[in-house]
Amino acid sequence: MKKILIIKHGSLGDVILSMYSIFSIKKHYEKSKITILTESKYHDLFKFVPFVDKIKFDNRPKIFNLLSLVKLCIWFHKENFDWVFDLQTSNRTNIYFFFFSLFTDFKWNGIAKKCSHPHLGSKRTSLHTLERQKEQLKVAGIKRQTNVNWRFLKSDISKFFLTDNLFLLVIGGSIHRPEKRWSIENYIELIKYLNQKKIYPIIIGGNSEKHFLLNKNFSKVKFKNLVGKTSYLDLAEIARKSKWIVGNDTGPMHLLVQCSKVNAKKIVLFGSHSNPKLCAPIGKNVFIIQKNKINHILPNDVIKLLD
Repeated sequence: MKKILIIKHGSLGDVILSMYSIFSIKKHYEKSKITILTESKYHDLFKFVPFVDKIKFDNRPKIFNLLSLVKLCIWFHKENFDWVFDLQTSNRTNIYFFFFSLFTDFKWNGIAKKCSHPHLGSKRTSLHTLERQKEQLKVAGIKRQTNVNWRFLKSDISKFFLTDNLFLLVIGGSIHRPEKRWSIENYIELIKYLNQKKIYPIIIGGNSEKHFLLNKNFSKVKFKNLVGKTSYLDLAEIARKSKWIVGNDTGPMHLLVQCSKVNAKKIVLFGSHSNPKLCAPIGKNVFIIQKNKINHILPNDVIKLLD
């Protein structure tokens, strides 16, 4: 039985997209034990993957934190893995390969130049994450990509008292990337339109979005506030009850798109600071709106796609 380590830290959107590769690895090596090396914040995502045997946390301390690096190396050598699939493909994981390989033999699929199965094609950085990892796994002999049944993410959301055919607004985004956020004023204008149609949307975001709700214009529209109240598992269940999802280019949007019904309409908003050809959520009925600056997108641009 093969012992396999899969490395995937973040971001959330990349973790979601990487699930296709993770499921493909397990499909190829059906008789294997799978360990995930990831950040602790993704524990709730990975612990319910039906075939993951172990999760090892690596919250990416500074690489010159020698004590943490030594501990990680000792753990790795004790585990005696047959294969390592580096789906993070970063400078950090290349350093891991260097130290891990000093005393142990194993097969490594990633971008470390001296690894056994390197994916170093010049076009790799121009591929969407899903396609890039698909090509990477081919180097390791995994030719077919496996679909993911997202039903493994379950939660009791009865506490939210939600109906079916929900309209979700995903107002969140990276704290450090404000240029990727559609303005709250634009969301409020969209809510005004929805209210005229007797639609009362659900607003989703993290704790860092709570201050946006202090905008005085929110008192003039009707919506359900779930900002800071949902887990990853909750979002998966809420997505299954949704008919429309509109949001920024952010990690939770990837999760919502993957877990939603095929006929749900998903609209993702992009400025020029990220390239949807490389990182957009993937699925059916996904519509991308992109302008040079995200706030050049008008509420009416979204409204046109709702019918």
